[in-house]
Amino acid sequence: MGDPVDGEHLASGQGCSSPWRSECGLAVNSALPMQPSFSHLGFCVTDRLGNGDQEILFLSRSLLEHHQIVLAPGRSETSAATIHQVPFEIETLCKLIDAFQGFTELGITGMESLNHGGSWLLHVPDPDGNRIELFVRTDWYVPLHAMTGLDLNQPEEAIRQQTALMVQQTPGSKTWEVWRQEFQKRMDPHG
Repeated sequence: MGDPVDGEHLASGQGCSSPWRSECGLAVNSALPMQPSFSHLGFCVTDRLGNGDQEILFLSRSLLEHHQIVLAPGRSETSAATIHQVPFEIETLCKLIDAFQGFTELGITGMESLNHGGSWLLHVPDPDGNRIELFVRTDWYVPLHAMTGLDLNQPEEAIRQQTALMVQQTPGSKTWEVWRQEFQKRMDPHG
């Protein structure tokens, strides 16, 4: 086996052509208790492999992907979750608020919502302690140190106003378009 690939090698495009995340596999204690968390996000079981506590579930919400999430049992009940987050982008702030309300109605506890300025997000723990992240992009890049809590019980307009104030008050804030142009220059090896 060769050396691990570092971020600089990947960013340069050497050795692979534009990789993207197509699927994520989670090592879980048991797949069945995990299924409702993902079903609430619109994922459907596309396949099953194995039986009982050793059954592996394959889930997708795309007609183009047989599976986007794999729930594979075998993780010890005593081992800690090792995944920082499994992120999913959703379209609107309204849908993020709806998701929060839906998870609350399901009795999910331990959720955390944050305003990054550049995105609004909701962290939802699954039964094994992995963190599912739902996020909505805003029009702004805001340095991450400006991050604050986010009350998803508020109306959309209040959240938008708080974000606009954050953008105004945080040095280094800019539109995503400007941020991407600057980042592209940094990524250009001849730039």
